[in-house]
Formats: sequence, structure tokens, C-alpha cells
Amino acid sequence: MSLQDLRTLRDHAVYLATQLENERNASRAKTEFLKRLVSAEDLGHAVSSEVRNLAYQLLINESPE
Repeated sequence: MSLQDLRTLRDHAVYLATQLENERNASRAKTEFLKRLVSAEDLGHAVSSEVRNLAYQLLINESPE
């Protein structure tokens, strides 16, 4: 493998790691928002029970098994 190939591979690895971190951060933000929707002390009081139930179901389904 040439030096240029190794640099290209490194650039791709850095790019993919950056994208993965961005996705993780977005996922955390979405999870926190869903938790706020479920919480009656936070945003939960402003939404219907159907919305709270849906947010709760999404939280349950995304949790690791």
C-alpha cells in the first residue's frame, strides 16, 4: 500500500469517526427530548397523553436489551 493510500484510508477513518460521533450526539439529544416529553414536571404537562405514551414507547424500543 502506498503512502497516499494510507493517508486516504486515514482520512476516511477520521471522517467516519466524526460522523459516528455526530450521530451519537443527535441520538442523545433526541432521547433527552423524549424524556422531557414523558416527564409531567417538564414538557409532559403540555402534551396529550397520546403523545406521552408514544414518546414512552419510543424510549422503550430504543433501549438496549
